[in-house]
Amino acid sequence: MSHKQHRDQRSARLTTHPQGDPAIPSIPSTTSTGNTSNSASPLLEGLITNGSRGRYQVETASGAFWCVLRGRLRKELIYPESASARRAAHRVTVREGDPVAIGDRVWLLPTGAGEGVIERIAPRVGAALARQDPNPGRAAKRPLTSVSGLDQLVIVFAAREPAPHPRLADRFIALAEAQSAAVILCVNKADQGIEPWLDARLQIYTRLGYHVLRTSAATGNGVEALRGLLAGRVSAFAGPSGVGKSSLLNALEPELALRVSAISASTGKGRHTTSGAQLIPLAGPGGGWIADTAGIRALALNPATLDNLPETFREFRPYLGACAFSDCRHLAEPGCAIHAALRAGAIDFVRYDSYHRLAIGLPASAGLIPPPTA
Repeated sequence: MSHKQHRDQRSARLTTHPQGDPAIPSIPSTTSTGNTSNSASPLLEGLITNGSRGRYQVETASGAFWCVLRGRLRKELIYPESASARRAAHRVTVREGDPVAIGDRVWLLPTGAGEGVIERIAPRVGAALARQDPNPGRAAKRPLTSVSGLDQLVIVFAAREPAPHPRLADRFIALAEAQSAAVILCVNKADQGIEPWLDARLQIYTRLGYHVLRTSAATGNGVEALRGLLAGRVSAFAGPSGVGKSSLLNALEPELALRVSAISASTGKGRHTTSGAQLIPLAGPGGGWIADTAGIRALALNPATLDNLPETFREFRPYLGACAFSDCRHLAEPGCAIHAALRAGAIDFVRYDSYHRLAIGLPASAGLIPPPTA
């Protein structure tokens, strides 16, 4: 290939700038409110706490505003990679979904009557949680629930009804571990009694170093302990429908008056009480924010999490790098250190089964995979 051909090929490669023109300055991280240096109009920095489908509530030091997105923020501009190329966009596409989530920090331009326009989006920090609508069609491509900026994930399950689902808990834990977020396992409706098998499972998570709480929104047991773990942090409540997430939030903040839904007698699965996500300030000297998300009956992990899946299981970490093959997936390869630890009883088999299902793409609800014998 000639030098000219190589240069032309390099110039044709494209890069993506997901939040508009790269010349637009990012939000200054040291300023909370006030005027920007390059605008005649005041822009207020705030936190998205509610909203969907193009309208978002943003909490600022000057109060709450209901905002729409500036149109250019939905555009994805494709530029030539070559430094010598003209800075005109090669291609412009418009996203199907909005580029913001509950928990994002943004800058808005007030337009009057408690409304405004989101002009800037701050780079995300912390963990994020999202799920896809299970219904077919275009809606299946959009996240139903999305929360960003999370410090920790509170995984809520019921003691009895709907039935506890440890494998779904393992999927949430993997998602949190992949993003360096803390994990709290919360078994709600503990006043109904915790069966011996579930108590044994909870002890495994305790030994792994996770916070495990037994709570009851009905009696108030465990609520103050949960409040202490939430103080000063941004936390998302997640778990299957009907386990009492909204009831727990009502117990933490009675004035919220979130709707509480009964369990569906026909399926044993809860009906959705919350249709989207919202971020709520936690009262008390410690403060903090809590997010209730729409009930999640199944969870798919993103490719980045799956690429680093073994590292998201804490009990695997002492054995990683000790397998006979450097590309071992810890499934059926000979000389696998994870399998050896499993046979020796150093790794819990049900936890390994959760890993195996994630690694090969099986749902979380099927029966156990036979343990490895070699």
